[in-house]
Amino acid sequence: MDYSLGVATPLLRQTPLVLSAMLSQLSDEWTHAREEPGSWTPFEVVGHMAYVEENDWMHRTQIILEHGTECVFDPIDREAGFERYTGMTLNDLLEHFASTRGSNLVLLDSLVQPENLDRRGVHPEFGEVRLDQLLATWVVHDLNHLGQIVKTMAKQYHEAVGPWRAYLPIVDSP
Repeated sequence: MDYSLGVATPLLRQTPLVLSAMLSQLSDEWTHAREEPGSWTPFEVVGHMAYVEENDWMHRTQIILEHGTECVFDPIDREAGFERYTGMTLNDLLEHFASTRGSNLVLLDSLVQPENLDRRGVHPEFGEVRLDQLLATWVVHDLNHLGQIVKTMAKQYHEAVGPWRAYLPIVDSP
């Protein structure tokens, strides 16, 4: 499927609702669990998503629209949200993410027109990239981290499911 603002934007709008529905009423046993040492907890994933929401998608979109390939994107610290949101409750973090996402979608709607999707910018690692690639990555980034949260949570019961484990490949997935 090719990228389309009209198809992608509703998914971006739903992500905060999905995260809230999935995580907002859960205990720390679920939201601070790790799949394995060094992996991210669901809380840390939401912190990462909130940090990137504040510092990446629309910032890079504006760079592409204003400067094109004359300006290289700043690298993103993927774990900066861990420290930034320390001490925040998960519900407050979910609300912050939802608010920031809402603002970003309003800005996206005001800035990006379909005829601009082939505009280019420069990623510090990948080199030249198109705006539609950046915006498609925003969507897949959400889906990737929703999957990461689900997998981390499912693996908490990898032994508890007993013989049903044979039918639940998520608990043994890498």
